[in-house]
Amino acid sequence: MKHALVGQNWSSLEDVCVLAVSNNWAGVSETQIYELVEQNLPYVAEHLRDDASECTMDGAAPSFEIDNEQLPYIRALSSSGRDLLVKLRTIDPSSVEKICAEVLVKLGAEAQATQQTHDGGVDFLGLHLRIVSSEFGVPVACRAAVIGQTKRYKETNAIKETMLREFVGAATLRRHELQREGKIGPLAPVLYAFWTTSSFDPNAKRFARAIGLWYMDGLTLANYVDGLGLRNSVMSQPDGAAIRSC
Repeated sequence: MKHALVGQNWSSLEDVCVLAVSNNWAGVSETQIYELVEQNLPYVAEHLRDDASECTMDGAAPSFEIDNEQLPYIRALSSSGRDLLVKLRTIDPSSVEKICAEVLVKLGAEAQATQQTHDGGVDFLGLHLRIVSSEFGVPVACRAAVIGQTKRYKETNAIKETMLREFVGAATLRRHELQREGKIGPLAPVLYAFWTTSSFDPNAKRFARAIGLWYMDGLTLANYVDGLGLRNSVMSQPDGAAIRSC
């Protein structure tokens, strides 16, 4: 239905639904379409509002905005990161890992991609990420660490809960190693980050929310890259191996 939105102007949700049904239900009279839309409009509006709230919960970039009126209006939202996402899905996976590290650097951490061999399921690390604005001082010892994994997958290859569980185990082991090496303190905040160029299936999202995982889908990652001024770092990359389909 969201594909029926045209431009970024506000449109009546009823009109958008009528257009969407008309495009996908051939041979049905206009009267039947309007009756169907009128009967189901409150449920469609509720679903879309839940979808928008979920985007906020996920820290994701919403593709649309809907108001709270009884007869709601809706509009599409632009995203400057869509072309970047297409590119992220074509460059070498190791380059995506380096881009993730660059994101953390832009956010104020000391970060780098890990070694490609024997990385133990951890693709990038960030240390000394400030937990408050840079305008205020905070002891280095209590700045946050980020332990991350990234998957350069195509759009239809959603991340599953089992993959997140495996990553949490690997990240927990790396956390203990960093403590033994004296790179983070036992009470220092540590964020587990799983970023992908695809998406997360519902079970994976529920798991990530429940444990406090920093999960980022492809469009959100692309928007971070664009918003932090890393567009050229991505667009200048040569295309890599064919993207994984499974």
